[in-house]
Amino acid sequence: MNLKRSEISLYLTPRYILGLTLILASFTSAYLISKASDKTFMVWAATVDLAPGEVLTDSDLTKVRVRLLDNSEQYLSSMAPIAGASVLRPIGAAELIPSFAISNESNPNLQVVPISIPREWAPIELKSGRVVDVYGIPNRGVEFTGESRLQSRLILSEVAIDSIDSSSRDLGGRIGISLLVREFEVPKLISAINSNDFLLVQRALTN
Repeated sequence: MNLKRSEISLYLTPRYILGLTLILASFTSAYLISKASDKTFMVWAATVDLAPGEVLTDSDLTKVRVRLLDNSEQYLSSMAPIAGASVLRPIGAAELIPSFAISNESNPNLQVVPISIPREWAPIELKSGRVVDVYGIPNRGVEFTGESRLQSRLILSEVAIDSIDSSSRDLGGRIGISLLVREFEVPKLISAINSNDFLLVQRALTN
C-alpha cells in the first residue's frame, strides 16, 4: 500500500504536472492551427479570359471553394452578386477574381468595333478576353489610291478582344473579330480599314 502511494505521489510532482500541461497545450495548439488552416471560402472565379472593359455575365463566373489564409479580403465572396460589373484589368480563365479588378461603374468610352483579318494574321490561341496590339499592313488597295509609300505601322495598342467568330478560320477564310476600342481611337481604326489588313499581336496576361 505504501508503495502505491509513493508511485502516485511521484506522478503528482510539480515537474510531472508541468510536463503533462505542456503536452496537452501542444496538442491543443496543433488542433487549433489545423482547424484554422482548413478554413475555406467560397469565392468567384472566371470561366473564360476577361478583358478590361468587358461586363461580367453569369456565364463568365463560377463559384469555387479555396483556402485563403492571409488575403481573403482581396477576393469576392460568392454571396456577393457581381454580374454586371465591369472588368478593370485582364483576368485569366480559372483565376480568382480580385475585388480590385472589377468596378460597378461601366466604361462608356469603350466601343465594340468589328474587323476582319486573314486567318494566319492572328495567334492560333487567340480568344475572347485577350489583349492585343493592332498593326496595319498596307494591302493591294493602296496601289490604286496612290498611297504605295505607306508602311506597316502600329495602329492601336492594348486593345481587348470582345468576341471572335472562329468558324471561318476552320474553313480557311478570314476571321471576324470584335474589339473593345476607346471612343477617341475608333476613327483611327476605321480610317485604316480600306488601305490595310490588320495583324494582331497578343500581349501576355499580367496581374
